[in-house]
Amino acid sequence: MKILIVGVSGFIGRYLYDALSQQGHHVIGSSRNKVPNIKWQELNFNQSVEDWEKQFYSESQSIDLMINTVGIYQQSESQQFSQVHDIGPRRLFEACKKHSIKVIQISAIGAESEHPAAEFLNSKRNADQVLLEGDTSNVVLYPGIVLGEQGRSTRQLSLLARLFCMPLVFGRNRELPLISIHQLTRHIIDLINNWPTSKKANVLVAKPESMEHLLNNLRQWMGLRKGYFISIPKQLIKFVFFMFPKLSVGAFNKQSIDMLSAYSTKEVVPITNETASESLLKNNATADFNKSIKLRMMFYLNLITLSIIWIVSGLSSLINIEQSRELIALTGISGNEGDTIIFTAAIGDIFLGVLLCIPQLRRWVIKIQISIIVIYSLIISIFIPIFWLHPFAPIVKSLAMIVLALYLLIEDKE
Repeated sequence: MKILIVGVSGFIGRYLYDALSQQGHHVIGSSRNKVPNIKWQELNFNQSVEDWEKQFYSESQSIDLMINTVGIYQQSESQQFSQVHDIGPRRLFEACKKHSIKVIQISAIGAESEHPAAEFLNSKRNADQVLLEGDTSNVVLYPGIVLGEQGRSTRQLSLLARLFCMPLVFGRNRELPLISIHQLTRHIIDLINNWPTSKKANVLVAKPESMEHLLNNLRQWMGLRKGYFISIPKQLIKFVFFMFPKLSVGAFNKQSIDMLSAYSTKEVVPITNETASESLLKNNATADFNKSIKLRMMFYLNLITLSIIWIVSGLSSLINIEQSRELIALTGISGNEGDTIIFTAAIGDIFLGVLLCIPQLRRWVIKIQISIIVIYSLIISIFIPIFWLHPFAPIVKSLAMIVLALYLLIEDKE
């Protein structure tokens, strides 16, 4: 069978490409960015139905099956939910319908509900419903959180699992809708080999498991011993997102917390009696994966450290106001003008420390921080050069802060 996988650069898309190729299918991958070592076509969800038709027949034979794995978890200026999940796929599905091409749509658990809990799921549902109209035997799959080494959620969960004391944000016994990439792929391969005679819409989850069970198995998967847990009160989580609604640590943000909190695994029949984490345990995590998680932990540790430095620096200037006045007086500024500068700089430092935790602003904040450190160092070097010989070496240490900020800037981009 000739299969086109749309979104082959993503976690699910690339895994399906390799698995279906090994099954003997002729597989073509489509994505925005070129993927090496595969048969690849460019993906453009802004293109017309006619352009999609040309793409289907750009090879020597026509496409038999199209699998859409495209999905974004957060919007940006260049990628909106409506375009990526709804408008673009509608054109793709229309082109498939014209040429009787079978379709498997990889949606997301929660999008099968009549009233999805988030905009992300609403946009998915809109395209799903269009595909399920009529009598064509297309398939929409609603997988739970997909676990696997390249999965974004898995990497974030693995970061939690590496902590000595792991926070339980959903409660100790709440069960999560999960499925491993191996379980999902096996189901899709079986589906292709035994294609249904009518349209289907299936929720795909493994045997539900609690966060505690999941994190302990992830620790074992990464070669670690069992860890300790601390439950985070729901009220605290709500308060944090009320104060910082755009706060996000990878896949964990207000949207993901709301979606999982609203979902009940009791209404879903699992496709296997094996949990997703037990599926992963059949093979240990690779050395490259473990290394990448350790490096990512260092990134967040450095990020928190830099944030604390700025916040404490601002608070220290306000608490030790007399020392701050003495210091700024060395530059020839005093009185109300000096106090204004001290308060403005202190409040600015605190805000920069807090804003550093907001991913959408992080790169700009880091650049501003580097600029401020350079300006501070130049002013001190000109007006108080003796500080170069100060026992606590404040100017020399500021160079270390610049290096740390540059590391975060580079790593954040990666």
